[in-house]
Order: sequence, then C-alpha cells, then structure tokens
Amino acid sequence: MKIIHCSDLHLDADLRTKYDAASAAERRAELLDTFRRLCRYAREEAVSAVLICGDLFDTASPSSSAVRTVEDLIIANSDLLFFYLRGNHDERPALFRTRRGPENLCLFGDDWTTWELSEDRDQGRRICITGREPSNAVLTSPELDPSCINIVMLHGQVREGYTAPDPESVPLSALRGCGIDYLALGHLHHYRSFALDERGTAAYCGTLEGRGFDECGNCGFILLEIDEAQSHITPRFIPFASRRIYSVECPVTGCASDTEVYERISRVLSASPASDADLVRLALTGELEYGCSPDPALIQREWEGRYHYFEYRNYARPVVHSEDFLCDATLKGEFVRAVSAADGLDDAERTMILRCGLRALSGESLF
Repeated sequence: MKIIHCSDLHLDADLRTKYDAASAAERRAELLDTFRRLCRYAREEAVSAVLICGDLFDTASPSSSAVRTVEDLIIANSDLLFFYLRGNHDERPALFRTRRGPENLCLFGDDWTTWELSEDRDQGRRICITGREPSNAVLTSPELDPSCINIVMLHGQVREGYTAPDPESVPLSALRGCGIDYLALGHLHHYRSFALDERGTAAYCGTLEGRGFDECGNCGFILLEIDEAQSHITPRFIPFASRRIYSVECPVTGCASDTEVYERISRVLSASPASDADLVRLALTGELEYGCSPDPALIQREWEGRYHYFEYRNYARPVVHSEDFLCDATLKGEFVRAVSAADGLDDAERTMILRCGLRALSGESLF
C-alpha cells in the first residue's frame, strides 16, 4: 500500500507582500494546481490515501473559490481517501460547510480519532490512522492497538518532555512507547525525519510548495510504502514543487569597483541551479570597499527578467581603510584624521561616517 503524507499547503495565501496583485493571484492559482497535481500523482501511482497534516489553507476564512476547488478535487477522486487534520492556520473547518461531505474525506477533532483503512487484510496487519487536532488541552497518549500498523497524524512543533498546554506543541514523551509506527507531522516547512522510539519513525514532510525565502530548497511530500506482510513502512521524500526558491549569497570582499561587483554577481548567479521558473533572492555579503556602491535599481533591472521573481539585498559590511588617507594632505585626509581621532564612536559608526564623508567629498551619492 502507498500513502502520501503532505502538509502546510497554505492554499489561498495572500502573497501581496511579495507580488503585485496580478502576480499574487497567479501564484495562488499555482499553489492550488500543485494540489491538483498531487491528486493526479496519487491516481497514477496507485496511492490509497493522502494524509494532510494541517494548514491546508492559509487562513481560517479562505475564499469560497479556493474551498470549492479543493472540495471538487476530493469528490472527483472518490477512490482516494483523504485524511484531513486542521492546523494552526486553518483553525476553523472550511471544507464542506455548504454541501455534504463525501465518504472519502476523513476528519479529526479535539480528541483522538482513529480510522481504519479498509482493504483485504488476509496478507497482513490492519492499518490504522489516528489523529488529534491542535487544542488547548494537554496532549495525552493515544490508545493504539499494538497489533496494527499505526500511523499517527499531528500538527505542531515537537518538544522533549511535557510543557504547559500549547496547541502548537507536540510533546514527544506522550508519544513514545505507545505503538506508533509512523508519526506524520505538520507545521514545520522543511523536511525532517527522526527516530521516535525503537518501533516508530517521525517526520515532517515540509510544505508542498514554497512561498517565501524561509522555504528554500526542495519542497514536496513523503511517500509511505507499506509492506503489510512484514509490517514495515518505508518513507521516501518526493520533491514536487512547481517552482523552487533560492537565496543566493554573493561575497564581494576584494572587489575594488562597481564593475567587479557586477561581474561577481553575474558569475555567482550563473553558477546557481536556479532556472527561469524559480524565485531568487540575491544577497551581497562580505566587505564592500568605500569606492564601491552598486546600484540596486540597475541590479534589479539586469536580473529580474531572468527569473520568475527576483529581489536584491545588500548585507555587505562597508569598510574604509583610514590608513590610506592619514598622510594625505587634502581635505579628505583632514576629514579622515578628524573622524579617526573622534571619541564616542563604535567601529560601525566610525566606518559609516568615513564612508559617507569620503563619498560626499568625491561628489558621489552617500550610499
């Protein structure tokens, strides 16, 4: 048997802090299309069930069109079981408020709920899906039949030991030693797998499709292949996003001019794996000499057309070598000597004053 473990789709996210209105709408449509592709993949690969471990939607009140699209996909894939556990974003039930829920949609509540996958069990053990949605109550251990293959669904940040009741925390001490074979987790947006105890494995599948630069790298889902005769689960991460997100660092230490900075940017971006379908953030790092002042608008214009989305950040630390001016019998030299001798300035403040003053004395823009 095959089961998909996915989470944190954040459908119908606003996205207008990053995109203009038209591009945000396009990207929202792509996120929905990724869920559509997931359903098609499940059909083509003979998957039996899809586990959605929270944050299917980005808000408690998603648009009616987004909700309707997801409902239609669940109804259209009647041979596929969907197990939907709400997260901290989709905190209110959104699906099937206005029409009857289909039989292939299995939901959970504030208390532990167990569903059994109903197929021929002559060759192996029963497979049970157990879950509990985030709540303010203390997370207790689920009561599981150890003779079953037990998959448990939860949404939250795993913690060692018990803490005060927190709907966004999952205390691992409540879950160890109670017969879990696979703990399907949602909430973190990057793939992570670890041993739960001697019997079970736990994993975050991450987000299905990245939206921001805190979600770089491969995004996708986990495919569980279950050998019922051997009572064994093999999890495998499947990259699935339509677009990837890259944060590309460009160290500029040693560049003596803007031209050298631009050439280094070009080399770094050309060497990155990002394609024209991807989202890219370029970040200058290292030390930026006082004679260098790369133009943000020029960089944006030069490279934004090469990617689906491009943004520029300058995190390089400005440096001024005051010793080069200390013996200079010019106004620049006098300025550097005065600033170098001034009290009450830390290194960052002194460097910024020197940099701005020297550029001003050269008739250049301050930054």
